[in-house]
This record gives sequence, C-alpha cells and structure tokens, in this order.
Amino acid sequence: MIIVLILLAVVFALKVPAADLHYFDDEGKALYTDSSGLPYFSEMDSYYNYRLTNDYVDHGYVGDKIINGSEWDMHRYAPTGNEIDYELGIVYLTSWLHGVVNTFFGDYSVKEVAFWTGAIISTLCVIPAFIFSRRITNDYGAIVATLIIALAPNYFAHTFPGFFDTDMFYYIFSLLFIFFFVESIRSDNWIWKVVFAALSIISIGLFSIQWTGWIFYVAMMGLFAVIYLIATFIFNVDEDKELYDSKGQWLIHNKELQSIVLMGIVGFAGLAIFKGVGGVLGIFSRVFSLLSLQSASVVVGGFPNVLISVAEMQAPNMLGSGMTSMFLANTEGFINGIGGIAVFFAALAVLVILVIRAWKFRNSSQRPVVNEKPQKGQRLSAAKKLDDSRKFKLALTDLKFGGDDPILSNKRLTVLYATLFVVWVVVTALAVNQGSRFITTIVLPFALLAGVFVGYAYDYIKFRLNNDKLLAVSTAFCGFLVGVPLATINKTYGILAFATIAAIGLVSIYALKSNSADKNYVPVKKYVLICVVILALITPVVCGAYQTSENVVPGTNDYMWNALEWVNETQPKDTVLTSWWDFGYLFEVAADRQVTFDGGSQSGERAFWLGQAMTTGDLELSAGIFRMLDSTGTLADEYLVNVTGSTGKTTKILIDILPMTKENAQKTLISKYDLTSAEAKQTVKYTHPSKIRPVIFVASSDMLQKAGWWSYFGAWNFKNQSSENYNYYVPYDSAKVTAGHSAKVRLLEDQGMTVNAVIERGNGNNTTNVHVESVYTDTGKPIEVNGSEYNPLKASKLILIENGYVMKNESIKGASDGNYTLFVMAQNNEYTPILMSNELTDSMFTKLYLLGGSGQKIFEPVHTESGERLFKENSNKTKEGS
Repeated sequence: MIIVLILLAVVFALKVPAADLHYFDDEGKALYTDSSGLPYFSEMDSYYNYRLTNDYVDHGYVGDKIINGSEWDMHRYAPTGNEIDYELGIVYLTSWLHGVVNTFFGDYSVKEVAFWTGAIISTLCVIPAFIFSRRITNDYGAIVATLIIALAPNYFAHTFPGFFDTDMFYYIFSLLFIFFFVESIRSDNWIWKVVFAALSIISIGLFSIQWTGWIFYVAMMGLFAVIYLIATFIFNVDEDKELYDSKGQWLIHNKELQSIVLMGIVGFAGLAIFKGVGGVLGIFSRVFSLLSLQSASVVVGGFPNVLISVAEMQAPNMLGSGMTSMFLANTEGFINGIGGIAVFFAALAVLVILVIRAWKFRNSSQRPVVNEKPQKGQRLSAAKKLDDSRKFKLALTDLKFGGDDPILSNKRLTVLYATLFVVWVVVTALAVNQGSRFITTIVLPFALLAGVFVGYAYDYIKFRLNNDKLLAVSTAFCGFLVGVPLATINKTYGILAFATIAAIGLVSIYALKSNSADKNYVPVKKYVLICVVILALITPVVCGAYQTSENVVPGTNDYMWNALEWVNETQPKDTVLTSWWDFGYLFEVAADRQVTFDGGSQSGERAFWLGQAMTTGDLELSAGIFRMLDSTGTLADEYLVNVTGSTGKTTKILIDILPMTKENAQKTLISKYDLTSAEAKQTVKYTHPSKIRPVIFVASSDMLQKAGWWSYFGAWNFKNQSSENYNYYVPYDSAKVTAGHSAKVRLLEDQGMTVNAVIERGNGNNTTNVHVESVYTDTGKPIEVNGSEYNPLKASKLILIENGYVMKNESIKGASDGNYTLFVMAQNNEYTPILMSNELTDSMFTKLYLLGGSGQKIFEPVHTESGERLFKENSNKTKEGS
C-alpha cells in the first residue's frame, strides 16, 4: 500500500507542472491562458469532451436537441448536425466529479474540473499496473513496470492537466480486464474463477463506455484464449492426455477449456448488458475496421481517406533522430515510446526466456507431490511463503541461472504467461504498424516484461553474480543509461549522475570489503548494482515525463479565442464557420456556431471540397463550395453519384457548375452532361439552394504548414486515385534589412542542407531583390551537383510587398525552371519571406490570408487578430447572388 501511494504521488507530481506553462515567460503565459487564468486546453478533442460535459451538466443530456429520442449535436456537420454516437463515460465521470467538487470544496466551473480530470484519473493506472506486475515479479520489478506504464511518453503526453480526452482510461481498464481474465484461468477454485471472470467483464464493459478501442482487447484476448488452449494440448499442461481415449474427450474434460468457456459465457452476457447482443456479435469486424483506418489504400466513397493526414495514424519510426535517441523516452519513435532501448531489450530477453522455458517443458512431467515435512533447514519462512504466494514463480533458478533443478510444478504458469505475452506483443506490434497511436498498446506487455526482468536481475545479481569486474562494468554501463536521459535536461546533471554512480560502484566493489561469515550476507556492491539497474530502466520515462510537463504549449491562444468570440458576439446564430477540420471543436465552443467539419467528422468528401475551395484560384468556385456544403451538405454529391455512377464524374460536374448561376448550371447539366430536366433541377436544388446560410471562413497561420495536406485532398485525381502535395515554407524568423544591406532568412533545414531566402536592398526605390539559395548547413557553401547549382526549392517568381504596397510581381530572371514562388512581406524594414509551390500562388488561401483579400469582393475581411483572419462570404457578390 505504501509503495502504491508513493508511486501515485510521484506520477501526479510529474504531471502537475504542465498547468504552470513553464515554457513561457509571464507575457507568453498570459497569451495562452483564458480570462479566468486557466490555460487553454492542449488539444482540440478536449473541447469536444468539454462541450458535451457542459451540456450534460447544464440540461441533463449531451448535444443540443432530442430528436426521436436521440441526442443530436447541432454544432457539428453543417447544415444538419448529427446524432451523437460517442462513448460518454468521460462525460458522466466528469459531471459527477464536478458535483462532488462543488459540494465539498467550493465553486468550480466545468472547465476547471475538466482541466484536471485527465491528470487525476490517469494517475490511478498506477494501481492496476502495480497489482498486475507484482503478481509476476517482486516489488522492485513492480515499481519499474508501474512507472514505465504510468509515464509512457505517448500516454503521459495525453494525460497531463489540460488534456481532457478518453486516453485517461486506457491503461486502467485494459490492465484490469487482462489481469482478471488471466486470474480466472489461473485459479483452481470455481468460485474465484467466476468472480474473476465477472470482474474482467465489468472492467471491459466500463472500458466500452469510455473509449472505442475496447474492442481491440476483447479480440486480442479471444485470440489468446484459442492459442493458449492449443498450447495446453501441445505441452500437455495437465499431463492427463493418456487418460482419455481421444483428443475430443480430453478437450471436453480440459480445465483450461472449461475456464475459457466460462469466460466466454460470462463475457457474452456481461457485454450484452453494456453494448447489446448486436454490439457483441460485431466485435471482430469492428476491430479489423479499427486497425485499417489509416490505410492509404482505403478510399471512402471514392474520396481519399482523410485519416492519412492525422499524425497519429502514420506508422511510427523505430527511433527518433540523433545519436543518443535510443536511450531516451519520447514520442518520436516506437522504441522511444516504450521507454527506450534498455526497456526494449530487457523485455525481449524475458520474452525469449519464457518461450524457451515453455518449449523445454513440452516433454517433461510434473514433479510428484511430496507430503513429508521438510527438514528444519529447508523450511521457508512465513514471509517468504507469503511473498511466493503473491507472484508468478518463474525465477532465475528455473532458467538454470541459479541451478539445474527446474521448478516443474510451474509448467502451467510458464505456458500461460509465455502464451499471453507472445500474443500480446505480436498483436500490438501489428497494431503499431498501423499508426503511432497504437504505441500505447504495446507499452503494457513491454513494461510488464521489463518488470519481470528486474526480478530476474535481482535474483541473479544477489545470488549468482560474484565477478567484481563484471559488477563494475555493469554498474558503469547502467550509470551511462541513467546519465544520457538526464543530460537532455541538463548536461551537468547527466555527467554528475554517471560519475556519481560509477564512483559509488567502484567504492562498494573495491573499498568496502565484507568480513561477514554469514552465508546469507549480501554485499553492498550487489545492492548498488540492483538499484542502478532499476534507475537505468526508469530514468528515461521519468526524464521524458518531466520534459513533457515543462514544455506544454496549449492548443490555442488569445488571438484565436478573441477572433471566435467576435463571431459569437456579432454574427447571426445560423452562421457556419468553415475552415480546415483541425480547430473545428474549438470553433464550436468559442464561437458557439456550427462548423462545416471537425476532428470527429473529417470525412474524405468534405476534406476534398474544403481542399478544393482553398487550392483553386476561382473564388466563385470557393464560394459555391461553401454555399453547397454549409446549406445542403453533401446531398448534391450523393444525388449525382446515383445518377452518374461515378464519384470522379460527379466532382467534375460540380466543379464546373458551382461557379455558375442556377439557370446556367441547369442548362449545362442538360446540354453538356446529358442529365434529364428533372435530374438537373434536383441537382441545382442542392448546389444553388434558395436559402443560403451565412458563412465565415477562418484563415489562420497554422494552415500554412498544413497546406501539404489540404492541397493534397483538394487536388485529388479520381482517375488514378492519387494526388500531389503543395506547400508553403514558413521562415524560422524574419530579418531587419535597411537600405544598402542584405540578409539571409532560413526557410528549411533538412539533412545537412539549409535553404535561405537572400534579401538584398539597394539605396533607391524599388531596388530590393530576393532569391532562394541552398547551402550546406555546416559550411554555408552553395550546394552543387556535377558543377551545377542544386536547389530543390528554386523560385521562379517573386511577389514583394513593402509597407503595404506591391512593389514586384514578376518572374525571377534565369529561374524559369523553378517550381516555387517567393512571397516577401516587409514592414518598417522587417522582411518576412514565405516560399510556396507555384500551384498555390493564385490559390484562394494565398489571396485571402497572405494578400488580405485585396482585389476581390466575394470574401470580405471582417475581423483580424495576430495570425488569424476572418472573411465573410458575400453571396450577393457572386454570379449566383448578383
């Protein structure tokens, strides 16, 4: 209990600094906190969960309306809204906590309670993590496994204060489900089997109302049950096959099968209570669907799968960049995500040992039970008996590290846990290959195996390792593993840690000599190495957690919030906010308006149309797309696909007619595309509706970096199912350049290459010249290939705006083969260059965000904050509205 309380305190203490925004100075903190002084949430899903929770507290149900008995959210998916189909456990729990806090501790808003809920609830994963790991190793191993789990980088980065999402429940219920599942199989008492089976199903049932991914664990444990049953036959676990005339009879009487059947019956009945019979029957089809979400080959309704643009749906790298990356715990790679290279190899070593040991058991028989009372010197103490009864009895002696007499009585447990961990590791490894979001799944088996490794190491060091040189080298190496992560926080800390550990190790080995005659005496030098092994495994995750908390940057700031509040205060209630999907949840809260799409409704269809609207240079088309999507949704698409039978042909037709007047569009559909008069009339009813919703287009600085994705979807080729990425390259900084001087501004650094914008000013008017160069990062010398300049981002066109006036809009001499345009804004001698793909030069986004909407009347600039521009679509200025 004391150990668990200490671990809870340590984990929570590492999360708390995230609320203080230590990354910023006082001015920066003020920018990233709301009017109440609370930091903005760290990511956008938090705003959706907060809005639903606020709804539930305010009027007793989530969403805005009850339609035919169902809860509907009218802030999403313009114009219709959508029926809420979401795991609402986070809403119920936070609402309850809000009530408790306000009853006993004072007056706190829903937002304040939500801000801390994730950090508090996620910290509780310490409890099941310690219970599970303590069952299979000693206290030291359980501490290591628990800290690796609770501080796992991808989990910790989603569960600190200000991150209000369902990740907080992930480890709690998955660990409880698997632990009780295994205990039900493991127990020989049928009453306990039923109890553990019921607890397992209650755990996964509660998980099912918290997070969609619960089905992954049901499928995984179902697979484990099948493979374990096969393993019990192969390894003759019960050693009674010869007692039956056939394999069928053996199977019927098999205790393991009976346990699994019991779990299946209890599981089906229990899950049916939580999810209904249909929900249980559809588990396996849903898990395959979950794992194939990010597949680039999946085309949703003929449109590209928008989830390939979501960072966590990309397959992760094995390691982050840098020489020392393998020793660190962070979110940059798979090995980093499980706690670093030491955890990786420690876990794999134990997994291999388990498999080898199980294999050696296949032809062995159980040791006969001896009922005679052992000699006094051979009896175990009461404390030792209690400790052994709590853990999985597979120690180093089983593996012949400590002797030649294997503990054959543990054959069943060896096969059980070998099967569990092999299935767990393989299944989660396959999942990780589908996206970095699944790294959290593979942390659990690796952490538990690393905990078992500590138990092995403890026994080996304490009883078998007597070579002083090996002790010294091991201590120094583990000291290195401790020092490297600390050095990322402060180099001095890392060096001192290594030096201190090495010094203590050498002193304990060569200076402290034991004269004790007690055979059970363990020298200090061995305890030093045991402690250092523990530190080597946990230091990366502790340091990683510390750095995460110290470098938290909220997901929005006052500029964005103020712009959205302006919408809330000044614009009609039926206004739709349209933009890329990333900030949709924030728009729904801050502006209290409906959006075109958000993080939970980012369909490929809407991604294509929004991308098309921002990539095209035809503002009539952009306005037509907004008119169609925000007033009638995707009805035009759906109707025309039924008429033409082709998504590609449908989009081609719509791109052609959306900029037209209703009359011309209808004529074109009949004359050019051979639609009947009735079909044409129905189509324009959706593309040119009589009642048009007011639209505000939100253009923000972050969309410059995201152009590669929205242009990818907007330029989708339906014929060959592919596209191109067009990009803006935003500078690392700006440069002050006075007349007669020059400066270089970095646009890109990549693999030893730096791309600069070179700004040269003359002394007269309109004498500024800008070009792009690529140089070696370390020397600054131009890059040449075969004697010719190498410049992958060569600009062929220059747009220069100085103090609000367009000074140049021309081709760059000698650079006609360039694929980019250099856009330079200067104000009071401060120059900011942006490099863009030529395909974006005349795009709607460039015209509005970079040029401020000048030279056109369809989109009226109505509000500006730093990095944020709001434009109102003037339908009466379009061909259709004029």
